[in-house]
Amino acid sequence: MPLILGIDIGTTSVSVVAIDEGQPVASATVVHSAAVVGLPQGYAEQSPDRLWQGVLTAVRQVTDAVVGDDIVAIGMTGQMHSTLLLDVAGQPCSNVITWQDKRAVVHRGDAGSVLDSLLARIPEDAMEPTGCRLAPGYLGTTLFALQQLGQLPSEFASATFVADWIAGRLCQQAPVTDRSHAASSGVYDLRLDTWSSPLLQAAEIDPAWLPEVRASGAVIGELSASTAEAIGLSAGTKVCNAIGDNQAAVLSALPNEGGVLLINIGTGGQIAWRMPTFQRVDGMDTRYLPSTTDTLHKRGSEFMLVGAGLCGGDAIAWINRTVRQWLHAFGVDQTEDEVWRALSRHIEDLDNDIPPISCEPFFAGTRPDPECRAVFTEVGLTNFTPANIARSILYGIADTMHAVYLSASSVRPEPLDRIVMSGNASRQNPLLVKAVAERFGVSASVSGCREEAATGAAILASAALKDV
Repeated sequence: MPLILGIDIGTTSVSVVAIDEGQPVASATVVHSAAVVGLPQGYAEQSPDRLWQGVLTAVRQVTDAVVGDDIVAIGMTGQMHSTLLLDVAGQPCSNVITWQDKRAVVHRGDAGSVLDSLLARIPEDAMEPTGCRLAPGYLGTTLFALQQLGQLPSEFASATFVADWIAGRLCQQAPVTDRSHAASSGVYDLRLDTWSSPLLQAAEIDPAWLPEVRASGAVIGELSASTAEAIGLSAGTKVCNAIGDNQAAVLSALPNEGGVLLINIGTGGQIAWRMPTFQRVDGMDTRYLPSTTDTLHKRGSEFMLVGAGLCGGDAIAWINRTVRQWLHAFGVDQTEDEVWRALSRHIEDLDNDIPPISCEPFFAGTRPDPECRAVFTEVGLTNFTPANIARSILYGIADTMHAVYLSASSVRPEPLDRIVMSGNASRQNPLLVKAVAERFGVSASVSGCREEAATGAAILASAALKDV
């Protein structure tokens, strides 16, 4: 049977899945170790070459498990808001500047941060049609910051998103993008379906720097012979336009029905639900959601509301890292896995008589307030234990998601029937799923699809082939 491959370039790993009629038949996940170390505080960059090698390795592992000739198309997704600079030949002239990058707010002058100066230039209503608000790590913000800080390379000719660059490299052609990635830049008008002229002018972005926008998931080219040989696929395999990883996860994990919402906890965290039309809600993003139905695929007319940039797996990882730092200070060294096993055991054995503590787990800030930090309260003389701290973080994440849901009173799914959870942090922390169920007062379960984003990209590519 013909198979569709889905590739997800995540913040820490590359995941690849092969699907047959929407069902995964083989998958692989490879830690890409692409993070660049030794950067100034607040900077977050990744090596494009390591990301590319991670893709090749993960795809090869899947094609070793299935017949490569059976794969007829490749769907792409990856971390949204990323920025990669290219030279005139289309080759990288920078690292990938990720969604976690905060250079636009760590550099402050008399007039505030770089981001403050950008927002001051923007007309009051110009950002409304983008569905979001410019924030650190967004491509529009990053390009402005690089110019203001004198960090734009002299050989720079264009900018792209990391998943679009991988898709273009698979075909050995210039990258293009789609509406979901374009809107994640913060400078794309979703209402008019074009790059926003007032926002480009405010951010001093030349439209020629930006990629062409094509339909989400549409076929953009064919796999080159050299790449095909390296990864065990056939030359000429269709390569489809990439979509944002948030949208891809929704396509595979969130049923297209009322009364259901999706909470994704990966490195970060998001809460999302489908919307039939473009609507704006304070504190939330309105994002384009590609349709996988034959009648809507080419144009797409669906959207979703997203509480994005929330605390997630990075907050959970904080407790493990902190415990190991404490132990090391006293001459005891344990591995990350050893600490997780001990913490899980102690959480299960927590005495109900020990007063719980509360946590607002914003260790790395939020998109509206990058300088926000975590707060622990209700700490007594005996309850500030590693297990109690870990529990408070998990319940704090649930509280954050619930607060976003409550804030969208006019457009939230009501009555709420159930919650679907996705992401590795959800899958690895049963207490987090329990905390979400308790806070929302409905059942919560983890998606049966382990690689939600990669699977969603493959599902969209499968729909695109029907239009060819």
